Amino acid sequence: MSDREIRGGDAGALAYLVRKVGGPPLAVVGLLMVLSSLTEGIGLLLLVPITQIVADPGAAGAAQQLGGAWGAALADVPLTALLAGFVGLIALRAGLMYAVMVRRTELSLGLVRDLRTTIQEAIITADWRWLSAQRSADHASLIVNQAEQVGREADRALDLASSLVTLIGLIAAALWLAWPLTLATLGLGALTAVAWVALRRREDALGAPFAAAYVALQGHVADGLTHLRAARIAGAQENLARDFSATARQIESIERRYIAVGHRAHLALQVVAAAMLALLVWFGLRVLALPLALFVPVLAIFGRIVPLVGNMQQGWRAWRFCRPALDHLRGTVAEARAAAEPVVAESAPIPFADSITLDRVDFAFAGRAQPVLDKFSCTIKAGTVVGISGPSGSGKSTLADLLSGLIAPDAGVIRVDGEPLAGENRIRWRRQVAYVEQVPYLFDGTIAANLGWGSASADRADMERALRDASAEFVLRLPQGLDTMVGEVGRQLSGGERQRISLARALLRRPSLIILDEVTAALDHANEAAIAQTVQNLRGECTFIVLGHRPALHALADQVIALTDGD
Repeated sequence: MSDREIRGGDAGALAYLVRKVGGPPLAVVGLLMVLSSLTEGIGLLLLVPITQIVADPGAAGAAQQLGGAWGAALADVPLTALLAGFVGLIALRAGLMYAVMVRRTELSLGLVRDLRTTIQEAIITADWRWLSAQRSADHASLIVNQAEQVGREADRALDLASSLVTLIGLIAAALWLAWPLTLATLGLGALTAVAWVALRRREDALGAPFAAAYVALQGHVADGLTHLRAARIAGAQENLARDFSATARQIESIERRYIAVGHRAHLALQVVAAAMLALLVWFGLRVLALPLALFVPVLAIFGRIVPLVGNMQQGWRAWRFCRPALDHLRGTVAEARAAAEPVVAESAPIPFADSITLDRVDFAFAGRAQPVLDKFSCTIKAGTVVGISGPSGSGKSTLADLLSGLIAPDAGVIRVDGEPLAGENRIRWRRQVAYVEQVPYLFDGTIAANLGWGSASADRADMERALRDASAEFVLRLPQGLDTMVGEVGRQLSGGERQRISLARALLRRPSLIILDEVTAALDHANEAAIAQTVQNLRGECTFIVLGHRPALHALADQVIALTDGD
């Protein structure tokens, strides 16, 4: 999606939602809306003969003013039949409106699901260099909160369309009955609309800061809960509370102004509607001298139009207020898709029997003058254990990301057995790499489910073998074994146990290259020794890249690559 399309205003936003929802479902809803409007218009037209019969049973002239033979025929219909027809039409309209609401709900919920899937797929398939520069809390807010806001916007748009169709039907009925009175009322309504447009511009200015404040609030919540342990130890709870409170107050202030503007608009609408009703009565009875049989139905129609216009005004306000969320969503999806990695079909692994070579590799982060790696070269032999050391910021993690195929160098070339890791090869190679991070990711499920994450074809025998290879046989001695629940982020297990299960999950993939990123930095001597034993046992079967400075693992290294700032 282009920037121009994202900036397409309300028309562009509506076009995007129409594409997402689809033409046929919207056509069905539109047909139901038209039928509902017709039933309401016909029902109100039936008030003419009903009113005439009640007011003056001996006169049929007013009813005949409906037009032609149909008006004369209605004038001769008994009152009970007219009333029954009126009730039947109202019942039919109620059924149609129920069908519209059901369809609207289905479309809205389906749209939210589709948007969340679209955002999530766009983000997880984006290139890592783009993704690493983003804030994960912002993406979480986009998927959870703003997608739902857009779903409400779509429902508001359908509500506006429904009200507009009904309004057109009512105006058509009013024009048929008394076109001079209707045109006069529409003229007054147009003058009122001019004032409302000026008021709307003030509301539009509140939408963008409201969306930004909600994103900031989501960020504060996510960051605060993620780092709550460190905050408590550091005594920084007051800082967390202060930042959160400031953002919450900002949202409250924006919503307070929005609601106040809305109440003022509603108050103005009520006053204007009352004044217009008074003018309508005076003009219809004194100037046009309409018979009561026509004036009462026209009055009923305009009485129905006033709340309908109010509902449209409220819906339009909500649409304009929430639209920045849709613009933000569309913009983020467009950025993520522009940075998307190529889709690579399943293919044969890249042979790796000799070495990985880095030849004069450069890498720099956007916005930084100093490169992380500058004309860096090295060779890593297959089946060896390679340690990478260096101070913070020297490029250890960047080098690991380059070796894994997660990112591509700015210049230079990386080869596996002479095959350049570029384009699709980089993604193919990544499928042969396993990464074990310092803080392992375990979700609230069984050990078996966590081991199988990313290895759907693995069976229990494979899992047990991987656990033994990772010196994690303790799992097999647990009462529930592989069916043991690990709790949220693995809190039912110790740090060493979590790390060894994470290592077993990596081994389950039977990778060509395993990257161990500071995996023993927070472990005691016994757990560090267990992981070191795993590396020793698998020496020669796969290649290990060990990031960090812990001596137990570096003692096993066949080669140590020492990085310094600016390498």
